[in-house]
Amino acid sequence: MEDKSFEISLKCLFCDSPLKADSEKEFDSGDMIECLECHELNDYDSVKEIAIEDGTEQATEYATKELEKSFQKLFK
Repeated sequence: MEDKSFEISLKCLFCDSPLKADSEKEFDSGDMIECLECHELNDYDSVKEIAIEDGTEQATEYATKELEKSFQKLFK
């Protein structure tokens, strides 16, 4: 299995748009991030948790597909 990288973006909890902020600003637990599209405030912890879940799901799907390919080649 090759090394695979996934790009996960933080998305607005209200409109699902990618959240953008000043690249030099760092966020901490409890911070609120304003969506530039809908102007709603998003809780950093919630947004981060959803991004982690999305990343885990993508990695699991990739690993499952790669294992299926490997097993098919092995048992031919």
